[in-house]
Amino acid sequence: MELLSLFKRNDKKFGIALGGGAVWAIAHIGVLEILEENGIKIDGIAGTSAGSIVAALYAFGYKPYQIKDMALNLKLGDVFHWKISKMGLSQTDRIEKFIVDAIGERKIGEADMPLFITATNLMKAEQFVFLEDASVHMAVAASCAIPGVFVPFKFNDTVLVDGSLVADVNCKVLKEHGFDVVVGVELSNYGKGKSPNNMFEVLLESLQSMIEIRNKELGSFAELIIKPYIGDIGRFEIEKAPLLLQNGRGAMASNIFKLKDIL
Repeated sequence: MELLSLFKRNDKKFGIALGGGAVWAIAHIGVLEILEENGIKIDGIAGTSAGSIVAALYAFGYKPYQIKDMALNLKLGDVFHWKISKMGLSQTDRIEKFIVDAIGERKIGEADMPLFITATNLMKAEQFVFLEDASVHMAVAASCAIPGVFVPFKFNDTVLVDGSLVADVNCKVLKEHGFDVVVGVELSNYGKGKSPNNMFEVLLESLQSMIEIRNKELGSFAELIIKPYIGDIGRFEIEKAPLLLQNGRGAMASNIFKLKDIL
């Protein structure tokens, strides 16, 4: 008997929210692998910042092993375009190209499951969740626009930056859309990582402290929070992809029976 047939769940809608963290988001793939191996069907997915990349690929039919292959072959130059301006160090055009190359120029509403991508409305300091008629590549680029690193993304008359500032692990949006069981995957090394060595790292650590505070509130909307071990892995250490994948698998595997009990 195949493993997929061993687990049966009730008719509860199950959603998963993937947080940001640049390269750390590779850990999400390991989480998705364990869910698939245990026959747990995801009914909807939310993604913020780098988590929105994984969420978008999964929502448009990519299997975890396919996303893993992409991650293991990824180079920072595939998503970063170092073009310094007064608004940031990099453009978001390569993030958009990465998504378009993977799924085409698609709308959020065309996904195989409900997909929620969150950015931050910079002028109002509030979350901006893209609607079904928004282009996926634009939504992902806006969600990933780390202040001070990427140039802010202009969407219609709104200036958007990284969604992690207001809704990193956006469990709340899933609850608001009727999901019965929500799992959040939070990526953080707060208090465990290396001390910052330059102005760039000071900026990122400062942002992380704000994200930690907000995640405590958002976590109240989840039945379960998964926290893959990050340790001292840097946000841009792409060479640590295999370790991040393994840590994502381990974090989900250690909570799989708890999730099955909830479902």
